[in-house]
Amino acid sequence: MTRRSAGAVVMATTVWLAGAVGVPGAPQSQVQPVPLFRTGVNLVTVDVSVLDKDRRPVRGLTADDFTILENGLPQPVAAFTAIDLPDVDVPSVAWLRNIQPDTQRNDDQAGGRLVILVLDDSTPMPAVDTLWVRKIARQVVEKLGPDDLAAVVYTLDKKRGQDFTRDRARLMSAVEVFIGGMTGAQGTASGQIAERPFSSFDPSALTMYQSTVSTLRALAEDLAELPQRRKALIFISVGVPLDLGVMTGRVTLGDGDDSSGQTSHLVQEMLETFAAAQRANVNIYSLDPGGLRTAGSTLNHDFLKAVSANTGGFAITDTNDVEPALTRVFRENGSYYLLGYQVPDPKAGGRFRRIEVQVNRPGVTVRTRTGYFEPRPPNKSAGARPSPLTAAISGIVPRVEVPMQVTAAPFAVAGKRAAAVAVAIGIRAPVPSGSERAVDNVDVQVSAYDPGGSRRGAERLKGRVVLRPVAGGVAAYEVISRVDLNPGRYQLRVAATSSLSGKSGSVFYDIDVPDFTKDGVSMSGVVLSVDPRVPTAPKDGLPDLLPIVPTTIREFSARDRVTAFLRVYQGGNEPLVPVRLALRIVDSRGATAFNDTLSFGPDRFSANRTADWRIDVPISLLEPGPHLLTIEATPGDSRDATKPAPRREIPFTVR
Repeated sequence: MTRRSAGAVVMATTVWLAGAVGVPGAPQSQVQPVPLFRTGVNLVTVDVSVLDKDRRPVRGLTADDFTILENGLPQPVAAFTAIDLPDVDVPSVAWLRNIQPDTQRNDDQAGGRLVILVLDDSTPMPAVDTLWVRKIARQVVEKLGPDDLAAVVYTLDKKRGQDFTRDRARLMSAVEVFIGGMTGAQGTASGQIAERPFSSFDPSALTMYQSTVSTLRALAEDLAELPQRRKALIFISVGVPLDLGVMTGRVTLGDGDDSSGQTSHLVQEMLETFAAAQRANVNIYSLDPGGLRTAGSTLNHDFLKAVSANTGGFAITDTNDVEPALTRVFRENGSYYLLGYQVPDPKAGGRFRRIEVQVNRPGVTVRTRTGYFEPRPPNKSAGARPSPLTAAISGIVPRVEVPMQVTAAPFAVAGKRAAAVAVAIGIRAPVPSGSERAVDNVDVQVSAYDPGGSRRGAERLKGRVVLRPVAGGVAAYEVISRVDLNPGRYQLRVAATSSLSGKSGSVFYDIDVPDFTKDGVSMSGVVLSVDPRVPTAPKDGLPDLLPIVPTTIREFSARDRVTAFLRVYQGGNEPLVPVRLALRIVDSRGATAFNDTLSFGPDRFSANRTADWRIDVPISLLEPGPHLLTIEATPGDSRDATKPAPRREIPFTVR
């Protein structure tokens, strides 16, 4: 997997399928499902925004209202669907919005937007603007819908970013570390050091400007791989003091010159960024965090406005209240149309084909990608194509051809600083009709990447699972794996290839691996098991690590027997202390449905300073609906009184 200068976004090709079936026990989204098209080499899909003169989405159009032109020739509309995402309805109970499920799915990603929050930490900005960047970025995260995927990208310090996720806590964490680009300094006649205005071009900052521009370009190019998703790029920056009036043959710099030709190169790269964004239908919404400035910043604002005007977005400047504009951004990208047409002349020459979409409504603006490149013929000198697993792992977002669900939990390994991460993978596979049973030979890859994109661990396994026919012709099973990792922050990329379908899917899972060897009380992740079980490979799970077989299922019937398991640790060499474990289950109203406590004395801990806790979750006593299981470990000594008690939270649903 190769990361490009965009930092948080990984380059690859993704193919989306229609009608993906939910993974084992997965609750279905309440948001409108999106019937995406079955794609192939001969079907081109485009997402189309239709806006009125006030940039409000035009709803209620049908396929007959659209005309698609490829290279100037009309093409019949072969597939059509209208998408209209509702405004975010914030639940009255905080946990329903703030607690991220401990499972991640790949079959629930079609209904939302892709939001890329670009924080410009390379272009110099006033120090006070740093606080406003964080505040505005938090507002963006709060506006995300339940099915929206978002990423945080830094233009300079890529490791601070966050790959695509629905986890608001992780997005907020990525936002809070923003420190901004530093304004330059210059000497004065009196010998004093004065701050150079951010709105003046600084030749010494040319490399920083280049970092900003190249990030925007790389993102636009990467996002072209996702033709069926709405892609809103919110660019929070004071802007580069560079006049993009090059469109008329004029280039102006604030205070510098272009003796080296580098600024001309910068302008040229911006033009290529515009072209890439137009081809991919990536709308860039530039936002100046400075609000109503007292100092002049004409070049900066012109830059921000040019970026948005040339990519189908709009700039947000000269305002201290960005809330209305952000609402427009999300509404504009929440109502659109998906159209598909058959390629009229399939070829593999790598040529660019122009696309134009017309709507038979007066006074409207149509936003869509401007074209696509034909696939290139195989290059024999380029070596073998990547394996299906490698291709599924390398995507910018997960692949959905094989519906999957993943959960992972870290556990300490005796005598080692590295932890063992137990990974459970739920898979659904088609079972041929009329057969008594079917065998799926599944190939699974689990790879762990650090924030810099380096692979730090991997596990490959093959499983053979016998499946019996079920209603709907789709059967569920699970695969259990393990990957050992040092303490740190990782993204697990899990891919599986099913022999029954001949296809591959993937799930991306963010995980923090704690250092269990540190002083004090800590807690492993929590795994759940359920009886009756679905077929599992291997049948006994991870017996050297866990006494139960973990499951990805988080939706249970009243007849299911559900067990939760965790392990408590006391690191360091200090004497063992008592630990109080508290379990609480709350419902969708925030009311306590069940609670229990247990005290572990020092005698309950093994020679390795660990203690196991297995809990029978009282599913039969709970009302239907969503619930949150919370487990907290409180040490019984004063030395840890100032530290937050370790806590684990598991959302689940009772049918």
